[in-house]
This record gives sequence, structure tokens and C-alpha cells, in this order.
Amino acid sequence: MVAQEWAGRRLKSSIYFEPDETGLELFEAYLRSLKKEPVRMLVDLIEEEFRQVKIPVLRGNDRKVIIKRNFNKFFRNTKFNFSKSISVTKKGRKEEKVLIAGLTNPDLIKPWLDIIEQTKTPLSGILSLPVISESLISTFKPEHPCVIVVSQQVPSNLRQSVFVNGKLILSRLVPIASFYQGDYAADVIRDIEGTQRYLVSQRIIDRSEVLSIQIICNKRHYDQLTEKSAEKSYFDFHIHNINDLIEQEKIEVEEAQEFSSILFCHKATQKPLINHYAKGREQKYFHHYLTSLITRFGAVSMMAISFGLFLFFLLNAFHYQNVTREMSQLEQKYQAKFNRLNQQKVDASTSTINMKNVVQTVEKLNKHYLHRPESMLAMVSQDISLFPDMRVTSLNWYLATSVTAAKADAQSKVEKGKKRSRNRKTTKRGKKLFEIVNVDGHLLNFDGDYRYALSQIDDIEDSMKVSQKYDQVAITRRPLNIESNESISGDANRLVNSGLQPDKAAEFSFRLVREVKLNEN
Repeated sequence: MVAQEWAGRRLKSSIYFEPDETGLELFEAYLRSLKKEPVRMLVDLIEEEFRQVKIPVLRGNDRKVIIKRNFNKFFRNTKFNFSKSISVTKKGRKEEKVLIAGLTNPDLIKPWLDIIEQTKTPLSGILSLPVISESLISTFKPEHPCVIVVSQQVPSNLRQSVFVNGKLILSRLVPIASFYQGDYAADVIRDIEGTQRYLVSQRIIDRSEVLSIQIICNKRHYDQLTEKSAEKSYFDFHIHNINDLIEQEKIEVEEAQEFSSILFCHKATQKPLINHYAKGREQKYFHHYLTSLITRFGAVSMMAISFGLFLFFLLNAFHYQNVTREMSQLEQKYQAKFNRLNQQKVDASTSTINMKNVVQTVEKLNKHYLHRPESMLAMVSQDISLFPDMRVTSLNWYLATSVTAAKADAQSKVEKGKKRSRNRKTTKRGKKLFEIVNVDGHLLNFDGDYRYALSQIDDIEDSMKVSQKYDQVAITRRPLNIESNESISGDANRLVNSGLQPDKAAEFSFRLVREVKLNEN
């Protein structure tokens, strides 16, 4: 177990722990010194297997069920497994190629995970080194679709990861004993050839297909591998010095590196929320850590918002005080000016309050008590228009406090066609006010038929009374006086039969009275 601490792209420290009792105790003490800082684990084990399976194109729970079935088939004795989509075949039957991986010997990492759980260290995830190495393919820019990336993280094992179109399909960790002594280049080439034969036997590639071999090595083996790879023309070899790649990635280290682990560990630090093998139990304290982090962020945000609101209202309070002070000074200025002008005015006997009351009284009089004749005259004209034989010669309108008044009572008389004076006084509180209209007119085309003329006058009288628009309707003059104390003489038959016009016209007069509804509210 190697514990590395990173600060951005700079490696701060590396601490090694042996897989024995002493190493485990030191590892526990190390984790307790971190003060609950989140960590992630990167595994590079021989007991990590990768398999390709084909499943129907499914979504949701159906896909989970069929993948779980494959986990039970290939990795029955471990809970550390994960799946990753490789490609989808759209020709013919739609199928999806899925890479499933698992740690076949979980006892290798169990002691370390137990200590992580005992110390309540937040574990964000358990990452697979071959899967992390996918991000290197774009850096190498291979010319062939099938790529084998060869790297070495420890002296005893050589990692070979196979990628097709940038997707991991296979990874092998094989023992190698010639890192320090022996023909290291020949052993590496021999292992690569074995991987090629396996790919051909599994029909992953054709026998004639050229493989792009990307070897990551140290300075010691660079020349050997370069010379040895030149002899194998059926491979497209590219040899990379690990320190050149570290410099290319702008990773800050204090000394030259012999192994590639630092490169992959740096890749792992750039993916803080990626997880491959960790389950709910292993990530329990990390979820607690995220919850506390979100809670603290929310508390800090609320405090910041509260402080911002406090400053906002404080500034508003200062602004309000300044405005209040300025308004007070302005009021004093205008008050002084008003007092000076008031002293210079000789007849300034009316106070401001009395003048305000006068203005309000005038507005109330204009609004509630002054009454116009338009509505009454329009109403009378509408009723007379129902009788086309009648012609109005004069129409007088006035206001009075009695229905029997013959002239305006403390009101201004307004004749038809003239504007009413606005100096009219109102009635006293408690007295009723009536508007009275006297109408004079005659009948058109009168041929002496008084019976018809009288019936017309009776009809308009009945019509106005039935409408209930008036409080009083009185006919003051008829075309022919038919009262009992009056007399009539003449030869009606002669006038009618001879066709001559009568000496008198059919004149009439009537008087209409309506109460004015005053609204004093």
C-alpha cells in the first residue's frame, strides 16, 4: 500500500506500508492523522479480471437485472464488481457490448478497507488502474484502432491493457523478474506477443491486423526496448519515457521516477467522484462527509446572505436618516419663508387651515349640491318625442323647495339653451329640493278637431304619470277649456264641414315636478 498526498499537480509525499501487522498499524495511525479528509483507493491487482459480454439493448431496471446475472456468473465470490459500456451494434439485432470487471480475491484489500472503516475515513471510491489509463490513449494519438498500453507500477508485475477505439476491453497483469537483472526488453516483447495471440484466438482482432504498442518505461530500459522493438516490424512500437510523460502532464516531483504509478495516481486525483468497486458500506462515511460539506456550505451561504441583508438595511437606514434630515431642513426653510411672506401680507387674516376647509367645502358643494338641468330636460324631451304632432314653444326649468312654487326659490333660473349660473345656493340641511319644468306648446296641423287634441293631451299626461319618473304631472292648459265653470259657443259642424281653419290654435301647457336626490356623504 502506497499513500500519496497531492496538492493539485504536485506530489507532496509518498508513504509505503507493508501488508503485515506492523504495516497495518502504521496505516491506521496515518489515517487518524488525516482528520477525516476524504481519500480514494487505486487498485492494480493480478486478481482483477475483465470480460466482454453481449446483452440486448436495454434501459433501466431490465439492464441492471441482466448485468447482475452476468456478475453472478463470472464473479460469484466477490461484491467488488462494476460494468462499463463499450459499444452498441445497430446492424441487424441491436446488441450492446459491456465490459464487466471484478476483484476475484477481495481478501487482498479487505484489511485495508477495515482500517478505513474503523478510522471513519471518507472513502470516495475504489478505482481500477486499467480503466483510469483510458485517458492516456488520446495523449498517444495511435494510428491503429487496437492499442496495447504496457506499464509497470512495481518491479514484479507488468501491466498490459488492450484498447479498441479508445475503449478498454482487456487488461492483464503478468509477473516479470528481469526488471533489475536479465533481458528485460525480450521478456516484455514476449509477453506482448502472448497477448496478441490471445486477442486473435478470441477473435477480437485479425491475425494480419497491426497493433499499436505504447510502452511506458524508465530511462534504464528505454534504449533496450527501442532497439528490441525495431526487430519486430509487425508491431507499431512507441516507447515513452515515464519522466517525459510526467513533464508533459506538468506533474511536479522532486526526483526522477522508475515506475508509472505516479502518472496513474495523478489521473486518479483528477476524478474525485469516479467510483468503480466501492459499494454503499465503503462509501458510508464519504456520504456523511458530503452531507456535512453541503450543510456547512448552506450555513455559510445563509450567513453571507444574512450579512448582506444586514448591510443593505443598514445602508438604507443611514440613507433614510439623511433624507429625513434633509427634508426637515427643507421644511424649516419653507416654513421660515412662509412666515416671512405671511408677515408682509396685510390682509392675511385667513389661516391655512381655514383656507383648506373652504376649498374642501366648495369641492363638496360642486360635487353633491349643484344640480344641472340637462338630465331633467332630456327626460322631458324624450317623453314629448313620443307624440310627433306636438311642438314645444317654450320650456322653463328652475329649482324650488316646494312642489307648488311658481318660481325659483333661492335658486338660479335656467332657460333652455342657456348655461346655468354657478352662483346658485343650495338648500338648508333637512329641506327637500325639487326641479320644476313648465312646458308650453301647440299641436301641428290642427284642423279644429278638439276631441283629438284633448285625447293627445290626456295621452301624454297618462304616459308621464305611468312612467313614475316625476313626482307630479299637471296639465295647466288644454286646447279647449272643459272645466265646469267655463262656457263654450260656436258652430263646430260648420267649421269642420267647411274645411276652414279655426281662429285659435290647439295650445297646451303642463307642469312637471321631480325631487332632487342629494348625496351628502
